[in-house]
Amino acid sequence: MDTISTLKIILLLITLFSALIGLSKWSDFKSERKQNKKNLEEFINNRKTTRRLTAEELELITPYLTNKKLVKPYKLKSSLIDSEVSIIEGSCIRHSFYTNSEETDFYYEIDGIEALFPYNLQLFSLSHNVAEVVFTSNYAIVVSFNGYRLDALADFGATPNKKTNIYDSSSFFSDLTRPIKEEEQQLLEPYLNNPTMVGHYEHSSTLVSSDVSIIVGSCIAINHSNNSNDPIYTYQIGDIVVFFPYDMERYVEDINIVQVVVTEHYALVVKINQYDLKTAKQKQEQLQQQRQKQQNKKTYFESAWKSKKEEILPEQNLADANDSIMKFDEEYIEIEPIISYKIVEQRQETPIESSNRNKKNNGILAAVFLALTVILFIKYWYTFDSWLPLFIGLSLLVSIVFYLRKAQSCTLEVNRIKTKIHYKDDIKNRILVGDDRTLKYPAYWTPFLPYKSDEDVDIDVIVKKEKLLRYGNLLSISREIEEFGPPKFIMRNLILFVTAFILSIMTFKLVDITSNLQLATYPLDSNVSVWEIKDAKSLKNSPIKKGDLINIKLKGASCNAESDMYLEDCDKVFINQQIASNIEEAKANSNLVDALFDGDLIKTVRDNDVKQLEKELNSEKNKKNSSYNKEYQPGSVLSKLLHVDRLILTVDQSCQLLEEDKCKRIKLILIKTIKLTDSKLEQWPQLVEYSKQHHNYDKIIVASTLEYLETQISNLQKSMSFYYLEKANTALTNYQQSPQSVSLALANANEIKINYPDEDKDIVLLQTYYNALSGKGGKVNVSGLVTEVDYQNDNTVSNLTIDDDLLYRIYQQRLLSLTSPVFIGVVIFIITALIALSNGIIICCKLIANNQRKNNIIKAYENRIK
Repeated sequence: MDTISTLKIILLLITLFSALIGLSKWSDFKSERKQNKKNLEEFINNRKTTRRLTAEELELITPYLTNKKLVKPYKLKSSLIDSEVSIIEGSCIRHSFYTNSEETDFYYEIDGIEALFPYNLQLFSLSHNVAEVVFTSNYAIVVSFNGYRLDALADFGATPNKKTNIYDSSSFFSDLTRPIKEEEQQLLEPYLNNPTMVGHYEHSSTLVSSDVSIIVGSCIAINHSNNSNDPIYTYQIGDIVVFFPYDMERYVEDINIVQVVVTEHYALVVKINQYDLKTAKQKQEQLQQQRQKQQNKKTYFESAWKSKKEEILPEQNLADANDSIMKFDEEYIEIEPIISYKIVEQRQETPIESSNRNKKNNGILAAVFLALTVILFIKYWYTFDSWLPLFIGLSLLVSIVFYLRKAQSCTLEVNRIKTKIHYKDDIKNRILVGDDRTLKYPAYWTPFLPYKSDEDVDIDVIVKKEKLLRYGNLLSISREIEEFGPPKFIMRNLILFVTAFILSIMTFKLVDITSNLQLATYPLDSNVSVWEIKDAKSLKNSPIKKGDLINIKLKGASCNAESDMYLEDCDKVFINQQIASNIEEAKANSNLVDALFDGDLIKTVRDNDVKQLEKELNSEKNKKNSSYNKEYQPGSVLSKLLHVDRLILTVDQSCQLLEEDKCKRIKLILIKTIKLTDSKLEQWPQLVEYSKQHHNYDKIIVASTLEYLETQISNLQKSMSFYYLEKANTALTNYQQSPQSVSLALANANEIKINYPDEDKDIVLLQTYYNALSGKGGKVNVSGLVTEVDYQNDNTVSNLTIDDDLLYRIYQQRLLSLTSPVFIGVVIFIITALIALSNGIIICCKLIANNQRKNNIIKAYENRIK
């Protein structure tokens, strides 16, 4: 074997071996993904959801549900199994498949579940990851990764599953880019225009590109100063020098996702992790404001600084003292003067002093149970649960108990202290005493309290509330109460007023008090009747009155004929079971109707006579000699019209009932179509007379004329239908206006449904009219409250209007008992309205009394000072 053959065999073996290895890897690749699919199904079956996918998140992941290229090598799934969001945790592993040493396919896996990362969220991977995901049938789609949401990199657009490495401690420059935003450009302008803004960096005034790129990695601070007390830092991420505008270095973490734009000498940071330029600028301004406040505080305590300087010993170096002070200032250490107070006495609040406070009974519980009463009533109004009236009563009773309950008195601890006032705030009604202790005082004490006191004064303070009870011998809460009584508190009344006012409006709207006030008296009114009407005679002769409850279930109903629509749902129904005297007027000529609407009225055939004639017409010889030349054109398609006499007579009989202009067209077509060979018939009467004398005669006609003839027959059928329906409608209108009929309508313009027997479902409309005139109309079933009733001169009912609300239809007997929803609703409305009214009046009285009390107290203090 020569050398070349040996090399070929070796090369073949290597190729075969490589193919086997590749096949083995591909097999492992597929089997692993199959196992992941099982893991996914198991997780979905046992998962716990945390929330639902938001509309914004759904919009962001939609491209990954519609574009196959964006999800490769995952198999595109165009829909989610649901919109529930779950959490998966664990390390994020990237599995790759290589062809010719080049990565061709890869997928990500978290805790054995394949995960698709939209918008390159895999860049935020850590050693341990927490991901919020939604599921397709094949993989999970990540919507939040380690706290980073979909919109973190959404500005860079929906991109395919890129070959970007998940970082560890190394750094790299991502190939993701986007245009810089106008707002970002404006925020960077100071750093491009002013060299002093970039400190020790070599200034660059222009951007190399307006594209924003991503740098991933750890940030290193490099000190360029030999003086450890005054470091000069520049920053790098990997090999890239970066500059942080607006002190954005405060947001640096161990591993950073940094969006930058590149200048000639460094990269300007646009966003680091979750913090953008706008956020950084706001934070910088906030810190500057805090430092300014610190400086203002130092100015405020300037006198304390002076006293501290005076304490420096004569032999101490004054420069050293100033250096010490300056050192403190640089470190933002606040040195405040120590101002203390002396507690002279500790005691409990007296009953008189405690009456100056609002007690615990502020009406909240009473308002809560009152609201619960109305809620239970609303439920009862719609459900009619027989147990709810009991709970409504209990809830109302509990509300009354809490309303009448007396407040529990409790005493608080009071301290008598000796101190000075260092500052008084007239706006917030408080004074500063002791070591920055703030005490509140009544607003009307403001004119009598000094802004600052040089001498110690005895004051009484409620420790827990930090309220001033007494200032020296001038101002005293106890003396005010002894002379003018305690203040009136309105919070309890205000809560009850607002609650009861809202509840009374709700109840008024629900119960419709103005319409149902009469119903509220039903449990106490024995004159209310409940009527069960099953025939027209009872309906006509019963002494029904407004406010009665009625159940009508009878036959003989017809829809209002004047409404021009005879349907199953009617705005008004007439009840009459007697046969109409004018029923014959509504009858139609059944023989004529049957003949006109017969499907074989126009019947044609193509027999041998037709075919023979067509042959004769098609021959040249016959074209010259045939007697049919004037009637038929050569090459015409012919057809034989059967029973011409029946067609002519049926049309003539129908036209006798209609106006002349409605039959003119069809008569003309029939005259032109039916030209008899043995007679010249040019007038309609002649054609009718001929048809009467010749029974069952046929006529060969041109087939194209049949379409016009059929159209005219259809128009004639419509005209005849309208004629008979109009005639029947007139008869039904007179029938419904007769004294024997009773009209029935529903309140609020609701419609009444008429039910017809099953055998009448398919009858023509004309027959429905005839049935109504025969006293065999449809069946109605109406129940409710009689809201209107009219009588004829003989005291029989002529018109009824009924409100068929569910309350009046189903629960009629309950309306007559004390558990009537209307009765309970009116009672609740009266109670809530009285509570709102009484507490509103009480609030006004208390406000007036408090104003008078305050004026008397001020006048007494003014007189005492004089």
